[in-house]
This record gives sequence, structure tokens and C-alpha cells, in this order.
Amino acid sequence: MKTILVAVLTLALAACGTVSPGERATFTRWGVMDQKCYGQGLYWYNPIGTSMNFVDVQVQAFEAKNLSAATRDIQEVHATVVVNYSLDSENCHKLLTEVGHQYREKILYPALQDALKAGTAHFAIGEIIKERSRLREEVTKALQVRVRPFYIVVADSGVNLTNLDGAKAYMAAVEQKQIAEQNVITATRNAESAKAAATGVADAAREAAKGAADATRATAQATADALRIEAAARADYNAKISASLTPILIQNRAIDAWSSGGSQVPHIVSSQGGLLIQVPMPTVKKEEK
Repeated sequence: MKTILVAVLTLALAACGTVSPGERATFTRWGVMDQKCYGQGLYWYNPIGTSMNFVDVQVQAFEAKNLSAATRDIQEVHATVVVNYSLDSENCHKLLTEVGHQYREKILYPALQDALKAGTAHFAIGEIIKERSRLREEVTKALQVRVRPFYIVVADSGVNLTNLDGAKAYMAAVEQKQIAEQNVITATRNAESAKAAATGVADAAREAAKGAADATRATAQATADALRIEAAARADYNAKISASLTPILIQNRAIDAWSSGGSQVPHIVSSQGGLLIQVPMPTVKKEEK
């Protein structure tokens, strides 16, 4: 009976705690923390002299606003930095023992401030604007080194830089310089395009003129060829006619013409010497009967 009474009294005095997914728990007994992190589950413990501490080991976001740093060329910059981190689930008891629940204020914030300064020191102000991703990598690496001994884990892509700016006047000058450089590049490209277009028009005009000249030359050549062929044909014809006019042929043609009833002798007379003369002859009238 006494045993049952003690058990009931113990259960009445006992407390229970539930560790949810993404959490770890530690127990502190009479001021001394257990050297263990307890995972997901239901735990009974004696509330007299024992306390249960919960630790979130999921990925969490920590934001630090308006952090200041200096660049390699001694220009002041300001940034808002967001860090995605998690706690070491196997050593959460050590974190609470060595640092406590204020690890963000004690460890994470100052480490982030220091990491940003270490990162910006590698860049000039103009390089920070152009090489933002490289700066983020530098800050991430520096932060990982600083928080790892305190059981805080920062992923390789865990740091994001937002609202990164420098002295407003200097930043405006840098921006204007970049705009001017871009305008020069654009103007150069436009000039090259216009030059290419003009060259194309000139080439087309030159080809058209060349085509017209070629056509004119072809026409002239064809005309000359036609005239040459015609002249050759005439010369050949005349040569053949001249070759065919023998003295006997000429005499026969004269006799034929005379005997054909003409009123006068032929105008062409040939002799053995080849001399051609015209001999007008009087008209002979026939006597009337």
C-alpha cells in the first residue's frame, strides 16, 4: 500500500516535456546541465530541482541592419546583412553551457560585423558594386570561421547582403561613370552599325554601276561584232563578184545588152588592157518604108 502511495505521489509530482521535430532539449539538475542533447520525444522528469531547456536547431534567419565597414580605398559602406544559420544539434548543451540563449547578441552579431569588415577590405568601392557576389562569398567564409567554435553553423549560401551602399556622393559619381562608359559602348556600336549599313549601300551602288557598265560594253561589243561581220560579208561578196568579172564575161554582157534592142551601146567597154571607158554612141533611127 505504501509503495502504491509513493508511486502515485511521484507521478503527481513529476512533470513531462515533449521535444518536437526541429528541436533539441537539455536538462539542468540542481544547477548542473546534462552533457547531452535530447532529441524528439516525450520525457518525464522531476520538476523539483530539474528544469528542461529547449533549443531550436532548424535553419533560422538573423538580420543585422546598417552595419558599417570600409573598403580597400578607405570608403565607408553600409549594409544590411541577413544570415541563415542553424545550431549544432549534437552540441546544443555546450552552446547553452558556454554561451547561453543570448548567442545571437554575444556571438553572431559581432562576428557578422567583423566578417563584413574583413570582406570589404579586399575590394575598392567600385569593385564592391560590380563584384557583389564575390563580396558575399568573402563575408560568408569569414563568418563561418568565426562562429564555428561556438556551435553555430552557417551554410555556404547563408549570407545575403541587402541595402549595400557607400557615401552617396561617391556612389553617385561611380554610377554616372558607369552610365557614361555604357553610353560610349552604345555609341560605338551604333557607329559601327551605321558604317556597315553605309558600306552595304555603297557596295550595292557600285555593283549596280558595274552591271550597267558591263551591259553597255556588251551592247557595244555586240554592235561592233555585227558591223564587222557585215563588213566581212560585203567584202567577201565584192571579192567574189570581182573575181567573176573576166574580160570574156564582160564582152558577152555588152553584146547581150546591145543586141537586146537598146538605143545605145553599153556604157562599159573592156579591152585586153583592162581599161574601162564609157563610149556614148549616136542613136540610129530605122528608115521608114
